[in-house]
Amino acid sequence: MATKIRICRISPVAKGEENWGKSHTELLGEVIHDGLEVVSARLAEVTITSVTNCYDVSMVAEAHAKRALQAEKEGFNAIVINCLLEPGLSACRELVSIPVVGDTGSALHLASLVSRRFSFLLPGSKKGIGSRMIRDIVRMYGFEGHVASFRVVGVPTLGFSRTPERNVIETMLKEAWAAIEEDGAEAIIGYGGPDVYNELRPKLPVPVISPVQSSVIMAETLVRARLSQSKISFPYPDNIEEIRKRILST
Repeated sequence: MATKIRICRISPVAKGEENWGKSHTELLGEVIHDGLEVVSARLAEVTITSVTNCYDVSMVAEAHAKRALQAEKEGFNAIVINCLLEPGLSACRELVSIPVVGDTGSALHLASLVSRRFSFLLPGSKKGIGSRMIRDIVRMYGFEGHVASFRVVGVPTLGFSRTPERNVIETMLKEAWAAIEEDGAEAIIGYGGPDVYNELRPKLPVPVISPVQSSVIMAETLVRARLSQSKISFPYPDNIEEIRKRILST
C-alpha cells in the first residue's frame, strides 16, 4: 500500500487533548511511522471530562457516530474509539464502511495472541460501575473465559491523565503482580500513559498491553489487510441516506 494510512482517533471527552494529549502522544509515538497518520478528533458538543458509567456512554455515543460519518467523508481509512467503554462503537460500525475499532476490543485481541489468560488494571473505585461495564464488553467479544481478573487500583480516571504520583505507579505494579501470582494472569492489559508502562514492562515477566497503542495497531492492520466490519454483522440502517444527509449537511 503506497499511500499513507490515515486514522481518525475520536476522543469522547471534553478537554481530552488538554488532559491526555501529552501522554497519548508519547505512547502513540512508539507505533506511528512515516506511512501512518493519526489525527485526534474533538467532539465540540461533549462536555463531560471522563466516561465512567452507562449514562456517560449514552451521552457521547451519538456524537461518536456523527463524527465517524464525517471522518469517512473526509477520507480517513479507519476510525478509533479512544475509550475503554467504547461508546457508540456498534452504531459507528453500522454507519460507515471503513474499519472502526475500540480500545478494549483491540487490547483483548492482542492479549489473546500472546497469552491464554490475562488481567485488566483499571482506574476507578473498587465498587465502580466502570469495571462492571468492561466485563460486559469482554463478554460481548467472547473473551470471558480468558480473563483472569479485573484489578481496580482505586484511582480516578483523570488521575492517570498526567504523570501519576509515585504511589499510584507502585499500586499498579502491586496489582499486576497479584494478578499474575494469585489470579493466574499471563499478560496484563494496562491503563495510563508512558510512565506506567515504562515502570511495569521491565519489572513484570509477562507482556503488558496498552489499549491506546492496541487500537491504532489494530486499525492499521485492518486497513492493510483490506478488511472492515461485515455488513451482515453491522448492516446500514434502512434510512442511512437520510442519516447521512442530516449529519453531513450540518
